Amino acid sequence: MSGSGLPSDLRAAVPAGRTAFPGFSLRVVARTASTQDLAAAAARAAADAGWCCVAGEQTAGRGRQGRRWTAPAGSALLFSLVLRPSPRATPGVPLAAGLAVTDALAEVSGVDAGLKWPNDVIAGPGKLAGIIAEVEPVSGAVVLGAGINLSVDSFPAGVAGSSLHRLVAQPPSRGAVLAGVLLALGRRLAAVESGGIAAVLDDWRRRAVGLGQRVTAQTPLGEVQGIARDVDDTGALLVDTDTGTERLLAADVHLLSVS
Repeated sequence: MSGSGLPSDLRAAVPAGRTAFPGFSLRVVARTASTQDLAAAAARAAADAGWCCVAGEQTAGRGRQGRRWTAPAGSALLFSLVLRPSPRATPGVPLAAGLAVTDALAEVSGVDAGLKWPNDVIAGPGKLAGIIAEVEPVSGAVVLGAGINLSVDSFPAGVAGSSLHRLVAQPPSRGAVLAGVLLALGRRLAAVESGGIAAVLDDWRRRAVGLGQRVTAQTPLGEVQGIARDVDDTGALLVDTDTGTERLLAADVHLLSVS
């Protein structure tokens, strides 16, 4: 879709997207089950890196491990992006994406957000944004999805959520946020392409919420409790337990709490 045919609040994202991704194109839908599904289909159809879909509402949005992501229509920036990183860079995509979102939020709104492993974006009273990175098996592309709360007034019981309009007096438009994320993501992905995941680890550690604190994680083999010590050079979380150091992989683990 050309810039002239886009909703006015998203037009600012087009030049930023083209700067970050030469093959950038933007599809906008009012309502869909999941932008991840649309982007995965585009990846299978040989879409270039930078193919992006933004939805006003998702009826079956999902986060990691199949968890639901819900937000009222028009209250969040919901998008998915086709990426085609090299094998060297692929493990660094989730951490690079989390950093890109925090970079963008700082740039366009002044919000200083943190990152809860592997890539929940935390600000104010709770989770401001969630990120999911999935390898599309047919094409080998990485489909990166994000939901960033812009004007969510309330959250389900038991959910510690945050929304940008509660954190700043004049929140930016979804187009300004998307533009900032695309530019920051382009820079962060270039870093992992040239230097691997090590190129973003120190910055990720500086943004980390919970390192050095007690954590509880649910794994396929049961619950793990201990002190979150560090993230290794593959992006795995290292947790010191009473019986030794556990290496937790994001694909297998749900971090239940940080205290």
